[in-house]
Amino acid sequence: MPLGQRPPDTEGSSVFAVATTVLDGRPVVVSASRDGSLRLWDLATRQQIGSPLTGHTGPVYGLATATLDGRPVAVSASNDKSARVWDLTTGRQIGGPFTAHDAIVRGITTTTLHGRPAAVIGGFDGTARVWDLATGEQLGEPFTGHAYMAKHVATAELDGRTVVVSNGSFGEIRVSDLATGEQLGEPFTTHKDTVSTLATTTLHGRPVAVTGGHYDGTVRVWDLATRQLIGEPWVGHERGVDGVAFTTLDGRPVAVTAGTDRTVRLWDFTTGQQLHVFTGHTDFVWSVDLAMLNGRPVAVTGSSDGTVRVWDLRFGLEAAESPVDYRRQVRAVTTTVVDGQPVVVTGGDDHSVRLWDLTSGKPFGQPLMGHDGPVRTLATAVVDDRAVAVTGGDDCTVRIWDLAAGKQLGAPLTGHTAAVRSVATTSATGQPLAVTAGTDKTVRVWNVATGEQIGAPGVSHRRWVRAVDTAMLDGTPVSVAGSFHGGLQVRELATNRQISTSSPRRHGPPVQQLATTVVGGQPVALTTSDVNWNWGEDVPVKLWEVTTGRHLGDLPAVNVQALTAASVCGHPVAVTASGRAVEVWDLTTHRQIGPRLYLPDAATAIAVDEAGHIVVCFRSGIAVFRGE
Repeated sequence: MPLGQRPPDTEGSSVFAVATTVLDGRPVVVSASRDGSLRLWDLATRQQIGSPLTGHTGPVYGLATATLDGRPVAVSASNDKSARVWDLTTGRQIGGPFTAHDAIVRGITTTTLHGRPAAVIGGFDGTARVWDLATGEQLGEPFTGHAYMAKHVATAELDGRTVVVSNGSFGEIRVSDLATGEQLGEPFTTHKDTVSTLATTTLHGRPVAVTGGHYDGTVRVWDLATRQLIGEPWVGHERGVDGVAFTTLDGRPVAVTAGTDRTVRLWDFTTGQQLHVFTGHTDFVWSVDLAMLNGRPVAVTGSSDGTVRVWDLRFGLEAAESPVDYRRQVRAVTTTVVDGQPVVVTGGDDHSVRLWDLTSGKPFGQPLMGHDGPVRTLATAVVDDRAVAVTGGDDCTVRIWDLAAGKQLGAPLTGHTAAVRSVATTSATGQPLAVTAGTDKTVRVWNVATGEQIGAPGVSHRRWVRAVDTAMLDGTPVSVAGSFHGGLQVRELATNRQISTSSPRRHGPPVQQLATTVVGGQPVALTTSDVNWNWGEDVPVKLWEVTTGRHLGDLPAVNVQALTAASVCGHPVAVTASGRAVEVWDLTTHRQIGPRLYLPDAATAIAVDEAGHIVVCFRSGIAVFRGE
């Protein structure tokens, strides 16, 4: 399962650097931002520890952690030309700032020299300097040679000695002896233009440097002994690569990169194959570091969007190893029971309908193929004591599937002349019915057992219909559809005739999603609207009384892209997703239930069953949260 906690927020200030360490036995994150402060976060609880660490008078771009006299410390490098050491236990600065550089300092790494903890710091004055962390003294002479700036620094073990690897403004890499400052060999060029990140590690036992290009967006691996490129450049980022870190997953060496294309990417370090793309940041991602959380490897990233985010790397590896033919986006999800087994049913861009074991997450049977376009919507019903799925897609058809047999029942149901965007089912009439709505402006009702269309299609909507559900209104089964003008239209299912309509006092934004349930014995509908309708305004989830069309208030969930409602153990709840955040709501009190849950990517569809299992789809992934 992906991590389900809220990421730390840094009050909107761009986060330029992150580093991880362990404090009092718990994993923590140190973040540095535009305002010059450092903040400490408990990785497990996502809570800030103590007050911000202040002292810098400019943005902090460089950050590293180390251990000094048995205590965790952070070392920061700033545009104010200084570097500082911080005791993370007390939150206090240790000694005075390092101020020998004549320009901005950004590149920083920690190491040991002569058995003492030290920091190597690179500056825009073209030098790299080594500092004793305990005394604050500069060790030896500065490393020179870069024409303009020593932007990034790292250390490695090469031929039995510790070396400093640094890059300048024009893509050249220099290797120097840490102890003597002597440059080893000639510099070598890694990218045609600026190198935006540099790190060192080992690959198959040999020291390597890994670089990211500022303009070409590639990642390159270099043998430090031979200065030769290993393999082909890694291609995936659309813009500059600004952070890289390394670990091992299931014995496989992997790299994690952060880029100005707002993505975090997981790579097979040996082959350069991209394994997974984590999205969710809304601005440049500047920095990445790795940690262990509850026995699972995670990446921690900092971004100009003002957040520090945590990504479950195990999930990324599992997603990379999912069936190749199902990596396209999942559009629809629901749950049902097949042969006594609770399952998840999904529809996606690969034109398939798929079943998954709700308990294990493993595929259940074979993909159901038949649609000639993406499957946008689905619902389940029971026909002759057998579970069936009713699906609608961009091919304008409605299809019925026997889920136990894994086959389509009968011919496609035709009539819609444009994409089918919503489907709901009910058996309240004594026979299984499905109601479908689409961009052809119609609402249609079907007998699921026979495939027969009931009544004439409803064509009263002026524009497309994106959302429909079913309800019981004074003992009569009805469909409830969202209007283009923001209201509801209710139709009797037995005849598909419109029996009532409601609209806001003025024309509102179009209903984007709709879900129905029962609250206090009365049928209610929840609706979301097009978030692009009123630019700059938060769009809430609205509650309506189906019987009267009366507005019952709003849920404090805004800009929701996925919505569902259900009765869980007899209690009405709603589940909403805004981007990567998933929230559960008590519809009696309109209050949130439990903590906000977080996904590796933006949610595309949500379902909840009577047992309280919340199933969320996001791009090509599926997550299940089990209610307590």
